Amino acid sequence: MSGPVAQQGSERRPAEPKVAGSSPAGPALLLIFLILPLAHVGAQQNFDAVVVRGDIYTDWIIAMSYGMSHGSWIIQLTPTNENEVLKLITGLAGFKRNISILIVGAPNAVPIEFEEKLQNLGIVVKRVGGATRLDTSLYLAINYWRDCKSLVLVDGFNSSYYLAALSVAVERKAPIIYTKEGKPPDGFRESLENHLKDLKSIVVVGGSLDPDEADFLRSKGYSVSYISGMNVTLRYPEDNKLISWEIAAPMLALVGFPLGSLLTYILMRRGKRGEGGLMDFLTLDERKLVEVVKEKGEVFQEELPGLTGFSKPKISRMIAELSDRRILSKEKYGKTYIIRLSERARNL
Repeated sequence: MSGPVAQQGSERRPAEPKVAGSSPAGPALLLIFLILPLAHVGAQQNFDAVVVRGDIYTDWIIAMSYGMSHGSWIIQLTPTNENEVLKLITGLAGFKRNISILIVGAPNAVPIEFEEKLQNLGIVVKRVGGATRLDTSLYLAINYWRDCKSLVLVDGFNSSYYLAALSVAVERKAPIIYTKEGKPPDGFRESLENHLKDLKSIVVVGGSLDPDEADFLRSKGYSVSYISGMNVTLRYPEDNKLISWEIAAPMLALVGFPLGSLLTYILMRRGKRGEGGLMDFLTLDERKLVEVVKEKGEVFQEELPGLTGFSKPKISRMIAELSDRRILSKEKYGKTYIIRLSERARNL
């Protein structure tokens, strides 16, 4: 497993930080609804705010679980609200010294250019992001949540589990780590031994963990519990107590408001821009790739480095992410893939 992406920003702080450009009051007011103020409910606060792409729910979910347990503001970045986000953070820096920001997501989600703008304002910036959603979730836990007593394992490719996982994570002040086909990320076992030394219990959402993996965790002394359905029932072997609570109510209270606000924003943008709405939620590099595929209709993956100027590893990562988000589709063809716009993207 490669090392986590964790970067330290500049320590200098200019006397009067400024953000170039201003925008109408409408987007500024709308941005208020895209930020969730979080009460300090967990351990000592590490970051003043967490910046995450609001339309990439795999990143958003783990950022929310961190913010709600550590008292950090969650700021949702989109390709169209960067100036407003910078304005908010600059305003905070004017009232509080030495603020720190955590970016959740790889550079193809939250661009390096945005991170550099924060650093140029004298703000301490760190980033956590891996090649896959599984890696990102693990890196967040082992870098900034080492004192956790519990963690939540959830299938990173089953979005119907996400809010249930978030509800349990907030209740237990636990990080969320994604699995794929029942397997945790590479390096998960080593991370338990070397980094998450206070961990006692693991909560699994639905069938997100392979039974052999669960047996291994139990053999190491961890309590492994499962949840399913709207009524969550957990049994903990250490005290043999049965704990139940409703997932529906906390989900609505904790995530319904920001999700509803984000949906309103998306619908407003689509109403104004029509077919351009899809491009509003892509990074510049993603837009370039999607435009090439759209123009060609279908293209071999091996041709895309030459058509875009991106490296082969970067093309592979972007296609994997855009396929997960149902923007591109890929079909195996010999030793390569045929890349097309997904049916969902063609209908937008």
